[in-house]
Amino acid sequence: MMRLSRLSGLLMLSLLLLGREPLGASGPVPDNDPNWYAPSGYFSSLMARLKSASKEGHTVSIVQLGDSHIQAGYTTAPLRRSLQSTYGNAGRGWIGWYSLYGSNAPKDYRVTSASLGWQRELILRPEGTNPMGVGGYVLSTRPSSSFSIGVSSQMSPFRQMLLLRTASSHPLGAFPMAQLARGRFSTGAYVVDTLSWSTPFSEVTLSPIMDEGDESVYAGCVLLSGKGGALVHDIGINGAAYRHYALEEYVEQLALLEPELLIISMGTNDCYSRGFQMETFTESLDTMMSLIKAILPRTKVLLTTPPPSFFRQASTHYVTTGKKRRKHRKKVTTISYQFNEHARRLSAEIMRRARTYDVAAFDLFTAMGGEQGISSWIADGLMAGDRVHYSRDGYERQGLLITDALQRALSSR
Repeated sequence: MMRLSRLSGLLMLSLLLLGREPLGASGPVPDNDPNWYAPSGYFSSLMARLKSASKEGHTVSIVQLGDSHIQAGYTTAPLRRSLQSTYGNAGRGWIGWYSLYGSNAPKDYRVTSASLGWQRELILRPEGTNPMGVGGYVLSTRPSSSFSIGVSSQMSPFRQMLLLRTASSHPLGAFPMAQLARGRFSTGAYVVDTLSWSTPFSEVTLSPIMDEGDESVYAGCVLLSGKGGALVHDIGINGAAYRHYALEEYVEQLALLEPELLIISMGTNDCYSRGFQMETFTESLDTMMSLIKAILPRTKVLLTTPPPSFFRQASTHYVTTGKKRRKHRKKVTTISYQFNEHARRLSAEIMRRARTYDVAAFDLFTAMGGEQGISSWIADGLMAGDRVHYSRDGYERQGLLITDALQRALSSR
């Protein structure tokens, strides 16, 4: 796999920003959606691949990458359902082992472990001990420890599992017994092993093959149905921003999933600060796009803007209650919310730069109504109490907005 040097990365970035056609030269499609932009014909090849996937037995890999809005899996679920019902079900896709380090995970699969403990490293603050994985984390345990990992996907039975480990880690065998094909090549630091079964399973147990390898470092797995169709992955890390993913080593890991479409859904954490600086954000966005263009040149990109959010502020004051000798002071805390205007500015910048990069973009912020429209989401119970996150139904509705816009663009091509 090609590695991009720092010098060549800067060169690519300069070419990206200085060598483009004038903004809007390609023309947007579809024309009737003010919240959408895509260069003319941008999705023609993707649509052709999707149409032939089920008949020809190949998979079309689509990755939605993001933050806490994506990690729970609710936002991506409508897209997975829609594409797989139309073009074929290639499997559940990426399975994040979030629960092994105590974080939240999508509800349609389950990962458990019998181990003395897993050590995590997150892309938010990589320690450099182990190479970062495609899921934005890496897990390790003592090489000599005996452990097992249970993977359950009751709603999406699978006949194949792709397992990501470092080249020197113990391969993982499975029960029920599976045919194991060890990865011979690696992208970045990880090897992809393939476990195959003759019939579909919805639950398996993994355990290390102790006489091979000398460490236990893993990055997650992918579940495949064994049929052609759409394979939709959701990858998110709570608290993530563009700057966390805009790394050569990380974008190389994305190549393991062979994405034909990469949907990047971030921005909330980039602008969730009263001291937000647009220049800092655009530097991260430019770097991310430069790396994608260089490392994943055939991958189509769809940028989505962040949903509306609010700053939360707590103020404390005291009130006196009672009469005469029974008077006492009572502490009262009042919570107030101020709309995050930075999210509007950042969303407009993403839509503007999509034209510069010649990639697609969907203005989720505006499609949700912005500052005026978000009041109805709150009234309907679709936004969480912190006024940053959303309920399950809220995320599903966001996912439906993205899915509808993409499906209309695919049909328009």
